[in-house]
Amino acid sequence: MRLSFLALAATAIAVASAAPAPVKRATKPNVVLGYWVPWGDVPVASLDMTKYTHINYGFGVTAKRNPKVTDIYFDRYYDGNNVKALVKRGNENGVPILISIGGWTGSQTLSTISADAGLRKTFINNAMVFVRNNTLPDWASEPDGWNMHGIDLDWEYPGRGGAICNTVSPNDSANYLVLLRELRAQLDLEFPNDRKLLTAAVRVQPFDGTDGKPMANVAAFATYFDWVAIMAYDIMGGWSATTGPNAPFNNGPAGKADQFSFVQGIDSWTKAGFPLSKIVAGTAFYGRSVTTTVNMNTQNPISMYVNKTNVTPKGGPADRNDINYFCNEGSVYSGMWKWKEIRGSILTGGVTTPAPGWTRYWDADTQTPWLYGTAANTFISYDDVQSMTIKVNYAKQAGIRGVMLWDMSYDYNNELINVLQNIHCTSNCPVVTTVVPSPTTTTASVPVTTTTTTGGPGPTTSNPVGPCAGVAAWNSATVYPTAGAKVTYSGRLFTNAWWTQNETPVAGSTSGVWKDGGAC
Repeated sequence: MRLSFLALAATAIAVASAAPAPVKRATKPNVVLGYWVPWGDVPVASLDMTKYTHINYGFGVTAKRNPKVTDIYFDRYYDGNNVKALVKRGNENGVPILISIGGWTGSQTLSTISADAGLRKTFINNAMVFVRNNTLPDWASEPDGWNMHGIDLDWEYPGRGGAICNTVSPNDSANYLVLLRELRAQLDLEFPNDRKLLTAAVRVQPFDGTDGKPMANVAAFATYFDWVAIMAYDIMGGWSATTGPNAPFNNGPAGKADQFSFVQGIDSWTKAGFPLSKIVAGTAFYGRSVTTTVNMNTQNPISMYVNKTNVTPKGGPADRNDINYFCNEGSVYSGMWKWKEIRGSILTGGVTTPAPGWTRYWDADTQTPWLYGTAANTFISYDDVQSMTIKVNYAKQAGIRGVMLWDMSYDYNNELINVLQNIHCTSNCPVVTTVVPSPTTTTASVPVTTTTTTGGPGPTTSNPVGPCAGVAAWNSATVYPTAGAKVTYSGRLFTNAWWTQNETPVAGSTSGVWKDGGAC
């Protein structure tokens, strides 16, 4: 297969592309963004385009092995034929298709590029090829455009080490801002009547400053981005000190869990000045596995945080330990289990019913399910319909732009993508009541049921009177999805200000989610 690189610096960068009539844009109120990759096993022709408002194609790759530092690796057959098919279907269904540049192993030279005015100019011209209209016949050696609808930058990460092959500088974020300004200007210059999207995938903390710490104010970046998608996953895994959640909704206990989560990511970016209307929250259609050193079923009390080995096991059937073509990080497994693999091999009796030898648990702190397999001491943290619904409900209540998923080939019978559709709901929306199920272990013949404490006090007020008459007692396992919900706790009336679960009402508090309404 012949490899091609987008390195078209000779093309005049200020030349406006001849463009067809603008594609019909997505009209749904919120974003549901999916990543599609050519190595996934879901052909473009089989995609249900009604489930998505936008699709990112992964990836155009910047790598040190490319002929030039500004090259974007993109094979015109392997990648190009898929992009043509995806753009065609996107145009037919009003779903904009963006090229995602970077990724874990594809962000190697972005630091070098962004630091130099000449390299930025060449790189921007190379990136513009993806959104320009192709004017050449199919048999031409290189197309001069791919007709896409935007550019997604997946730099992992400005000012912080990601893959071992990356170049990193303390000035990355400042240089990134300059690159974005110049790229946005070029997009607007060439497409004044058909706005091309400029987005990014970002970590759960804002970009790092020159001191190596997350910046306190990233509002300037919002000027150029249409949105950023927060990758609120890969929080804990084989690289962590203990077992723990892959994609927690809330932070787990300090001292046990890494203090990052879906809620924390949104909160950190908004506190740093990024508008809610330009935040998309990422979800994982997969789980991560590790091998524990203890039998998690025999703990007292049950905990999702235990010691593990340092070797990440093979995950689901598709997990491979091949050396990456772009960056040799060794022959290692990822421990990844796609949702469809979990459903096909473990949760064979339904979304909460495991096969023999497996136990499903629910963690009340992080609002995530996890599995334990006794045969190989396997721990898997993942997301399912229950935990995903909690995230979507919160995203709606918080007022962010939408949700993102990695990736579109991991789902099982549309179980998880159907949950994400609730981001569009405006009335009579489905709400999950998180009544925590007891973990169920099945053996070859006799089912055995055990229970575990879920945390938090239960009802505390019985037969309330006065202003509390008819108001239910607060319960740690109940989701209160919309503002204005009333509960009683310790003889007092409380009203929530936003989405909440498992946050204890505090008497006298005026700053938290629960507003104290006085004694019953």
